[in-house]
Amino acid sequence: MTRAATLLAAALLVPSAELSAQVTANVHVTVRAALAAPVDERRAIPATTIPVGGAAVTVRGTGLATLTDPGGSALLRGLPPGRHALTISALGFAEATVEVEAVNGRLTRASVVLDPAPVRLTGLDVRVGSREGVGGATIVDPASLSPGVADLAAALDRVPGATVVRRGGPGAPAVVQLRGSGADQVLVLLDGTPVNSPLTGEADLGTVDLEGLARIVVIPGAQSARYGPRALGGVVLLESRDAGPAAASFTAGTGSWSSAATSATASRSLGSAWSVAGSARWRHSGGAFLYDVPAFRGGGETTRENAAFTQAGTEVRVARRGGVNASLRAHVNNVERGSPGTIAQPSLTGRQHHRRWGVSARIEPGDSRLGGTARTTIQWQRAEFADPAPPFGRPYDTRTRVRRAELALEGWWRREAPSLRAGLHSARLDIASSALASPAIDLGEFGAWARAGHTWEPGHGVRLDLGAAVRADRHDLVDGTTLSPALDAVLTRAGLTADLRWGRGFSPPGLGDLFFQEGVLVEPNPDLRPERIRGELTASLSQAWSLGPVAGQVRGTAYRADQDDMILWFPDHRFVWSPDNYDVTRRGLELGATAELPTGNSAHSFTANAAWSEVEYTGPVLDGQVAYRPRFTADLSCAIALPGGIALTPAATHVGARRTVPGSALNALDGYTLVDAGVAIPFAFGRMSGRLDLAVNNIFDERAALLADYPLPGRGWSIRMRFGAGR
Repeated sequence: MTRAATLLAAALLVPSAELSAQVTANVHVTVRAALAAPVDERRAIPATTIPVGGAAVTVRGTGLATLTDPGGSALLRGLPPGRHALTISALGFAEATVEVEAVNGRLTRASVVLDPAPVRLTGLDVRVGSREGVGGATIVDPASLSPGVADLAAALDRVPGATVVRRGGPGAPAVVQLRGSGADQVLVLLDGTPVNSPLTGEADLGTVDLEGLARIVVIPGAQSARYGPRALGGVVLLESRDAGPAAASFTAGTGSWSSAATSATASRSLGSAWSVAGSARWRHSGGAFLYDVPAFRGGGETTRENAAFTQAGTEVRVARRGGVNASLRAHVNNVERGSPGTIAQPSLTGRQHHRRWGVSARIEPGDSRLGGTARTTIQWQRAEFADPAPPFGRPYDTRTRVRRAELALEGWWRREAPSLRAGLHSARLDIASSALASPAIDLGEFGAWARAGHTWEPGHGVRLDLGAAVRADRHDLVDGTTLSPALDAVLTRAGLTADLRWGRGFSPPGLGDLFFQEGVLVEPNPDLRPERIRGELTASLSQAWSLGPVAGQVRGTAYRADQDDMILWFPDHRFVWSPDNYDVTRRGLELGATAELPTGNSAHSFTANAAWSEVEYTGPVLDGQVAYRPRFTADLSCAIALPGGIALTPAATHVGARRTVPGSALNALDGYTLVDAGVAIPFAFGRMSGRLDLAVNNIFDERAALLADYPLPGRGWSIRMRFGAGR
């Protein structure tokens, strides 16, 4: 071939090659988030990452953008061939960039793992649905809470649908209600072991140390199909910190009402598989604060005396990671506080003393497809209530001792679409109390449960998850065997999630309601029936959204959960107070929205929630809203990023009006709004990193009380310094 012919052939081939290069390409992106441990306390999925739905994936310089589905996947279509930079941003995570090579006419795959944002102080992650059947769960990360949050009660205050009932200031008894349920209908589990008192059925949040927790998961609604008794209104899962690689941290702080706190944690690896961790904590508050006396109590201003509080605790955990994961934990917690009584009959001599200690072991063989766990726990509790000179009645000194031994077994099998989980749970309680008519009581609990699920992905980004669960329980306080079924369906597509759930629940009466020693104008009721929900129906809808760099989520939940035999206290015609069963209707609506605006290496985040909850008597005698259940609650919180990594965290919480007398608006309590603000200032000191937290709570000194005779403190302040080092 001559040189001219060669040049002519090359000239003819070049346009053909250029035309071939213009065939567009597709890029499939998978976005996941790094986690130190699985979200669910059951540790069903040993992986260290989870998919991120609603993440914005943007192709720089092209205008192409899309959102990941709830499985963390997104497909970019029609990209010009060549190298492209993809920017991935999601609420609560640091922005990431990844480069991909788009090949003409082919599908390219890329994956990215997002890290938590450097400053994220809202502490809440609301999940409408999940493949494991946990609907509407809210995940609270204690390490990222606002500076003014110092205890577990405050950490739960802004969870959607939750109402924290405090009986005083820092460290005072506090319980949580979910969606208008009673506090005795919410099961609180610390590493799988109930915190709820067998006498009252309530879990005193003031006896749990927030600094020792790694994660808090709040699941509202009837959860008896999985967790059995006491899970009538929902479950709060508390997970202690794990042993890990070499690391250490120290926290110290002070504040108003003579408050002070300090804590220290340390962990170290022992070879390639073993690790050990330990922690110790101490917290104190003088507790005395000014409050306004309600007009119907005489009016004026006085001081809440005898409200001092001291808490100390320590724990040690040894863990093994490998083909078989195992852990052993021992803990001790001690709480002493004053018992000031009601403002109508204040006491200067009442005291409370709570101690809890125990050991637990856990072993987890298997993998993500086939495996199981075994957990055993022995826990002791002692509670002492004494008042040598009460303002009314005789002196008392009651002591309660509880020993709880339990064994829980769980197994799972999972393929690409179907999954099966099943478990057994057995517990034995040995209770001795001078507050009961019988000096010693033994209680047994046994439950067996199973859950089956299946996933369909017909295409076009649509996924349907269906699940069914059932649990059978035998409880010594409930006749016969109780069955608790549940059904759930979750439909997801392009950031939209629709969740529909139905379930039943039950809660046995507390020992105190049944068998406490009869006193002046009070008597027990041994004929109490268990509280039951025959069929709770919950519907949720959420939509992830993105507008330029701003991303977020809007969500709504409606529920109806009529309840039979709610246990409430009322006086009879003799003015003798006693518990009895009452039927109520519970229905409500919850709305929420989150938004995040990235700014460099940090982000501004905003969270708003509102809840309307109607809890009304249905019997012929009583009517209207159940006493002390607010119909309307709302909260708004922000984390505003400032230069230097500083975060400003204003927040407001509103609690609506409450009735105090059934069937009458007499002495109703007005609604109130509490406004807080904090600032978090990160710093580095050599090889250590730290954060200075400054906070003012109840900025406008609102004189409020959720319960008429238990006022909340006014304006308060706190300063806290955190140090940490490790790898």
